[in-house]
This record gives sequence, structure tokens and C-alpha cells, in this order.
Amino acid sequence: MTLGQRISLYRKKLNISQEELGVRLGVSRQAVSKWETDLSAPDLNNLIGLARELGVSVAELTETPEEPVPPKNTSKKWWFLLSVCVLLPVLIAGYLLYRINQPPAGQVSDYAEPASDFYLQWQVPRTDGREWYEFLTLGNQDVPFPFHTSLHLTAPEKIVTEGTDLHLAAVHHAVCGGLYVDYIHLQADPEQGQAAGDTICRISTMAPGFWTPRGISVGNEKSFVVDAYHSGKEDQAEGTLLYGLKEADGYSLVPHDYLYIWSAFEEGRGYQTIYFFIKDGLVAGISMELMQDMGDFYAAANNTSTFPVDENGDPDFSHRQDLPQEPIDATRQVYIAWNQLVTNENLSAEERYAYRRDVFTNLPDMDWQEFGALGGIDSSGTIFALLDWLSQQEHYSSGDIYFIQRGYAAHGIDGAYAEDYCYLLSRALFSDPVAYAKALARSTADDEAVQTLIMGGTAYGADYYPADCETAVSALDAAINANALTAEETGWAKLLRYYLANPNDGYYADYPKTPAELEN
Repeated sequence: MTLGQRISLYRKKLNISQEELGVRLGVSRQAVSKWETDLSAPDLNNLIGLARELGVSVAELTETPEEPVPPKNTSKKWWFLLSVCVLLPVLIAGYLLYRINQPPAGQVSDYAEPASDFYLQWQVPRTDGREWYEFLTLGNQDVPFPFHTSLHLTAPEKIVTEGTDLHLAAVHHAVCGGLYVDYIHLQADPEQGQAAGDTICRISTMAPGFWTPRGISVGNEKSFVVDAYHSGKEDQAEGTLLYGLKEADGYSLVPHDYLYIWSAFEEGRGYQTIYFFIKDGLVAGISMELMQDMGDFYAAANNTSTFPVDENGDPDFSHRQDLPQEPIDATRQVYIAWNQLVTNENLSAEERYAYRRDVFTNLPDMDWQEFGALGGIDSSGTIFALLDWLSQQEHYSSGDIYFIQRGYAAHGIDGAYAEDYCYLLSRALFSDPVAYAKALARSTADDEAVQTLIMGGTAYGADYYPADCETAVSALDAAINANALTAEETGWAKLLRYYLANPNDGYYADYPKTPAELEN
């Protein structure tokens, strides 16, 4: 049993918390936590104080063999000499041997350790061989970036989001070695009584060598997280540990199987949260976030995506609820699926296939204006972004081609959007001209107006690429001459060839609308 485990054992026997023990000794709760997790060791004065408060001898606390007590008639001088000459050297030697084998202490030597559970610390190499530790904490910083650290920016600051509800504020993202930092910089405004300052709202890492105040770093086993942050432990009742399902959307630091979420309220800071991303039973990434005005939203299980944990840290699904199912129309289905494909790097091959299918199959039934509105203020940018994504796909299946054709008749495709869609039609045509003709033949008589629209849009887009258009005409001729198509498919292939071989700058009102009209 280590010294830290013995400190924890004796403390719990007395039913006192880490915080109370720290108050008695004049140290922080974090210091007691580090002693108990063997991240640091108490100095000799604290070791003696611990023995006194825990009601044991220093020898018992350090498991140092104690000499038998001499008879009562032995002189006090003999006992004093025995203690000095035998017990004390053994105690000091045992303590020093223990100290040498401990991990870094994590105490910064030139300024006070934060009274918080939400910071990452690391060891800084020194040429003189001394141990030196620094940390980065959430919340307001007293000095400008890099906040008393020895980190160096690997790239200039980049504003990723302009603040709209913070006066003269912007959110910055900085990559510093193995840390990723998001912070808000407030410029001074004397007229408004506002001082310059910085507030770190997120700190993340995927690299080992950075520890939370409770000693967790990337590469630790899942059980380490549970032991350090389980909300059921009587000395850690100030925070709540939850089990989170694999994130399917939103912010995700690193590929993971599931995550642990620990939230706590700190005076003056509000609620803060640490995410431990777990992959194959090990911590793959750590992210801590200042929750701002989100309150205790993440401090309680919702039993849909976050769940309570049992004594082993495993999820308790006994009250699991399904997410409320709201009707999702074709427009929203396209928006959701497309966003997953372009933002979520953790998708499996099966998930990517399913989302891609959702995008293409819903193109004919979507409303492009409503789609743009889902993207926020820049609605036209959202529409053009989807059209660009569709055009850049490396391969179109026959089903993709069919839905691209019918998507040209969807509501809201007009003006500049229609012109961009014509380019998409030509891309689908050039990818497989024969499959394109076959897709046209899949329509019924009720679709003649749609077919005419598709034919004109295809020819208009293809006219900008004469070399590709000529190749497509040759492919259609070869299929027609080889009798590789059904009679209906051959009719549509000939009509498509007519439109491609006779471009008219988008004016096709007098052109034949069906294969029968072309024959006549």
C-alpha cells in the first residue's frame, strides 16, 4: 500500500473530507487529493501534521518499522537517543526513497496553484535539473496570453467567431504545443468602464504529459477517471460524473467510444465541465469548458445521451428514454445528413453511406429556400455550399444520377441557384452518359414537364464544357449503335444526344419534348 493510499484510508476511517483535512493542515483540498493519488508527497512538516490529525504515528503512516518501546524505568535520555539515532534516520531514508519514486508534484514554484478543479498542468524542462511545473486554468486571466505559461503559439492568433453580445469581444483559437485553447479577448473601453482582459473558455488536449488537478492525463485507464471523479464518493460530492454516449454531432475532440462528463460549480466561475473521451478503455482526449450561462445543464443526467454511473463507473440505463421523435421533412433531412458528412470525422463507413443516401434521395422533395434558412444569416452561402459539395463528389451511382435529375425540379431552384444546378447536372452526365439516359427513361408520362426541364438544364450546363460534351455524345452513339439499350432507353438517349449536339444557349422551347416528337 502506498503512502497516498494509507492517507486516504486513515482519513476515511475518521469520516472527514479532503477539504476538512486540508483546512486542519493549512493546505488546499487539491494538495490532499494529490497526496492520496500519489501525484505528490507531503513534506516532513505536513507528514507530521498528517500523523497528528489522523491519530497515528509517523511510523504507521509511512509503514516504517518501529523499535520496541523500552521499559518504563529506562531513562528518557536513552529513549531520546534511540529516536534520534535509529528511528529518525530510518524515517528520513524511507521518506526520501518514497519521494524519489513519485511522479511530478505539479506545484508551480513562483506563483500559487489555482483554487480550482479546472486546469491542466505540465512539467517544464530546466537546465539546472530542478522540477518546474506550470498550468493553464479556465476563466479570467490576470495577464495577457500566454497567461504565465512557457507555451509558444505555433501559428498566429486566428479569430474564428466574432462576438455579437460581448462589447468589442472576439473568440480566438490558439494551438500551443499539445494544448488547444479557446479564449475571449476583451479590449479596453474606458468610456464603458471596461478593462482589457482575457477569459479562457475551453482547454483541450490529445497529448500525454498534461494532468488535471486530480491526476488524470491522456493514456490513463478508464478506472482512473472513475476513482478520481466519481460523484458517489463522499469526499467528492461537489461534482457530478456522468457517462455520455458517443457524440454524433457537435463538438468532438477525438475519435472515441464514449465519454465521461464531470461538472461542478465554483464560486465566481459558475458551472464548468471536463470531458474525458474514452477509446478502447483509455483516455484519448481531455477537454474542459467554461459553461458560461448554461447553468447546470451538464450536471444532471438526461437519460437520453448522458446517464448516471454505478460504483464501477458503468452507465445506469435503467431510466433510459428515447429522444422525442419529431417529423423531419426532406429539407431538414438533407441539412442534417450533409452537416454530418462535412463536420463529423468520426463517422464509420456505414454511417457515411447512410447519410450520403439521405442527401441524394431527398433532393427532389426539398425546398432550397428553407434549406438556406437552416444555415442562419448566410442563407445563399449555405445553398451554394451544398451545390458545391454535390458537384465535387468523385462518383455518382445510377441512383444518385436519377435523384440529381429530379432535384432540378425541386422548389426554390431559380436564378443563380438554377445556373449552379445546371453545372451539377452536367457533372452527373459526364460521369456516366449512358446511365444518365437510362435515368431519364425511368420517368412516366406524368413527368414530361420535368423531363423537358432536366433536358434543357443539362444541355445548358454541358455547353460550357465542349470537350466533355463531345465525349458524352460519343458514348451515347456507341450505346445506341451497339443496341445496348431498351427501346425506351434508346429513345431518350437519342433525344438527350440531340440537345447536347445542338446547344442553343438555354433556349429550348421549340425543341422536341419526347422521343416520339424527335422521331416525327
